[in-house]
Amino acid sequence: MKHPYFLLTVAAFLASLHLSAQTVVRGHVVNTRGETVEYVSIGFEDDSVGVVSDIRGHFELTIPKGRTDTLSFTHVSYLPAVLPYSDYASGQELTVVLYDKVVELAEVVVSKKNKPKTIVGKGVPVPGGVIGIAGHGSSESTEGGVTFSCSRDYVLSDILLGVSGTSYQQCTISINVYEKRDGRFVNILQHPLYEIIKKETGTQTLDVRPEENILLKRDTDYYVSLAVVDSEGDGMLFIKPYLKGGLYRNFIKGKTKHLPVCPAIRIKGYEVDQ
Repeated sequence: MKHPYFLLTVAAFLASLHLSAQTVVRGHVVNTRGETVEYVSIGFEDDSVGVVSDIRGHFELTIPKGRTDTLSFTHVSYLPAVLPYSDYASGQELTVVLYDKVVELAEVVVSKKNKPKTIVGKGVPVPGGVIGIAGHGSSESTEGGVTFSCSRDYVLSDILLGVSGTSYQQCTISINVYEKRDGRFVNILQHPLYEIIKKETGTQTLDVRPEENILLKRDTDYYVSLAVVDSEGDGMLFIKPYLKGGLYRNFIKGKTKHLPVCPAIRIKGYEVDQ
């Protein structure tokens, strides 16, 4: 009979081999002014290996054995940054600097008919159903939303989300607006949209109003989505579902999937004078 101490020693040795085969990347993200940048997506292109920096800009990512890809850092307010393997292979704590994204916004004239019109309306509700959105700490971390196109130009005014509740004590969600360019969805926000949802609040409809002018162009494909980027404790965000095609993808860099139900998202906008 093998001695228990021997078994424990072997187990510890195998665990150490497993850990030594991985690369752990730690650090924090700042801008050129030295300010921390919260909720930065960090990972490999087209891969679900990744994390989101916390509200203080800190991050820790464990990379599997054999991966020597370039790490990418993305945030809606900054230009993407990349980090080659040679810069993170040593495991030393890193400081990653992001540069401001400077974009000239097109001038638009909003129609004098100043009442927002519904661009994407309600679908058929699924009785008693919910869509569970996992947070960034889970391997199933998901971004979910609805795709659409416009019959004319609009300036986005409201994004309304039907929330059924959350099992987190509290969570922060990110709302994103993407435009399809060359077959890929590109985030067109200049400033992030965050909302805090608390467990005790229960069922609610969030009305998210961007402070910037976001032009939705006619005959162009868009994707409006939400994702949990921060949370207290373990849990999930629950969203009301509609019988309308939805698009889901891993929030870090994962593959996309189309499903016959989508989160309860309504989108309104002001018509633009031609």
